[in-house]
Amino acid sequence: MESGQRQRRNAVLVTSLPGAADRTELERQAGAGERHRKDYVEVAGLLDADIIDSDFVFRHGSWLARLLARRVGLPVGQVWEAFRRRRGYDHVLAWADRLGLPLALLHKLTRSDCDLVLLSVDLAAPKKARFIRRFRVHTHIRTILTPSSRQMAIAQELGVPNSKLVLDPHGVDTRFWHPQESAVEDMICVVGWEARDYATLVKAVRGLQVDVRAAVGSMVFSSGEVEGDRLDAEGRRRLPDLAPLKGTQGYQSYERWVAELGGSLPANVIWYQQLSARELRVLYAKARFVVIPLHDVEFDAGATAILEAMAMGKAVVLSRAAGQIDLVRDGIDGVYVPPADASALRATLEYLLSHPEEAERMGRSARARVEAQFELDDYAARVASVVAGR
Repeated sequence: MESGQRQRRNAVLVTSLPGAADRTELERQAGAGERHRKDYVEVAGLLDADIIDSDFVFRHGSWLARLLARRVGLPVGQVWEAFRRRRGYDHVLAWADRLGLPLALLHKLTRSDCDLVLLSVDLAAPKKARFIRRFRVHTHIRTILTPSSRQMAIAQELGVPNSKLVLDPHGVDTRFWHPQESAVEDMICVVGWEARDYATLVKAVRGLQVDVRAAVGSMVFSSGEVEGDRLDAEGRRRLPDLAPLKGTQGYQSYERWVAELGGSLPANVIWYQQLSARELRVLYAKARFVVIPLHDVEFDAGATAILEAMAMGKAVVLSRAAGQIDLVRDGIDGVYVPPADASALRATLEYLLSHPEEAERMGRSARARVEAQFELDDYAARVASVVAGR
C-alpha cells in the first residue's frame, strides 16, 4: 500500500474505464448538481469502503495489479488487488459478475477466507454460468444480489442455494431525475445502447409524424455529439462515420446495426453519441414519453434508463424481454410490446401520441412508483445492510 493511503474496513469493486471520474470527482459533480449520485459511491460511503476502480488500481494498487491491468485487462488488475488486500477487509462487494466470479474462484483455489457479496446482472451468459456450474464458486460467495427475477431463477437453476440469493431491483436518484417545468415537445426519446433493438425501432417510426431522438451513451463511443443533420440524396439521415473506432466492441455492435438499417436513418431520427447528465435530463423532460426497444435478453437491460425516465415522470414503452419485467407495470407506468415486433411498437406509439393524457397518467404513476420503491437512498441502505451482514 502506498504511503498515506488508508485501507478502509470494506471494499467495493466496480467496473470502470481508464480515465473515468473517480470517487472524489463523482461526489463533487453530484454535489454541484452536474450529475446524479452514483449508486456504488453511496453504498461505499455507508460502508466506509474503498472503491477499487481504475483510479484506485493505478494510484494505489501493487505493481503486479497495475501490470495486469495494462497487459491483460483492468478487471484482472482489480481482482488481483482485491485478492491481495483480502485480509484487511471485513466485507467485499463485487459490483459485477466479471469481477466477483473470478475473485470467488481465486478464494476457492487458494482456500482463502473472505466475506464476499456479489451484485450479479447476467449469470445466464455462458462464460459466467461456467463459474457456477463447473467451478461452483458460489461456495465462496456469501450472498448474490440480483435486480432481476429472471436472473434469480437462472441462479437457482445453476445450483445456487436460494438462501444465498436476494432479489433487489436498482435504485435511482430522484432528487436529480425529477419532473421538469419545461414544455413538452412533439418528440419521443430513446436512451442507451446495450441490448437495444434499434432496427425494430427504426422500422416502427419510419414515416411517423414525430421526432425521435436517441442518446446512445458514452460507454459505446468516444465523447462528443454525433451530428445528425446530414441527409442523403433521398432525404434519409446518414449514419456517422465511426471508422476510427474500428476494432472496438462498440464498433462491432455499430456495424451490425448499420447492416440491419441499410446504412441510413429516417429523416425523423436523430441520435446523440453522448449527452451529459443535465443534457439527458432536458431530453427526458421534453419527450412525450420514452421508448426502450430491447432484444429478448435474459438480464435486466435498460434498467438505468427505465428508472431515470420513470423518475422524470415519463411513461415508458419497452419490449417485454425475458429479463426486464420487474420495473414497469403494463398499462400503469408504461406499455410492454413484444420484442422485435415493429407493427406492435408502431401501434403503441401512435396510440400514445394521439392520447397524450394516457402518457401523462402513466408518467405520474411512474414517478410515484420510483418514489415508493426505487429511491437511491433506500437502495443504497439495503445493499449496505446486506454487505455488512445486518
